[in-house]
Amino acid sequence: MIDIRIDIDGINRILFNKRELKSAFRKGGAVVRKESRRLIASRAISPAGQFPGYESGAMSRSIKVKPGSGGGYVKIMPYKTSEMGKDFYPAFLMVGTRRGLQPRKDFMVQALDNKQAEIRAAIRASLRNALQAN
Repeated sequence: MIDIRIDIDGINRILFNKRELKSAFRKGGAVVRKESRRLIASRAISPAGQFPGYESGAMSRSIKVKPGSGGGYVKIMPYKTSEMGKDFYPAFLMVGTRRGLQPRKDFMVQALDNKQAEIRAAIRASLRNALQAN
C-alpha cells in the first residue's frame, strides 16, 4: 500500500463528489448520441464515404449510452438489436463487404468531434463543482 499525503495550509481535507462527475459523463454521452443520430437522419441511400442513410431507424434506435464500471466513463455505440436480424449491419457499414458494399463514414467519431468542446467544458465545470475543500 502506498500512502501519499500533501499538506496545504488552511485546507484540512478535500471532498470529491463522484456523483457530479458521473452525471456530466452521462449528459455528455447523451449529447454525442443525439449528434450521431442527427448525422444518420438523412432519408436517402448513402453513397460510399458518406454517413449512412436512414431507412428503418433500427440503427438510430440502437445507439445507446452505457456508463462504465464506477461511472468513470461512458460508452456510446450502436448495439445489436432484434430489429437487425442475424447480422450486425453497423459493422458492415463501417468496414464494407467483399460483395460490394463500400464502407461509410464513421458517424460516431464525427459526432464526438463535433461536440468535443462542449462536452469538455461541461466535464471541467462539473469537476470544479465535484471538488470541495474543507
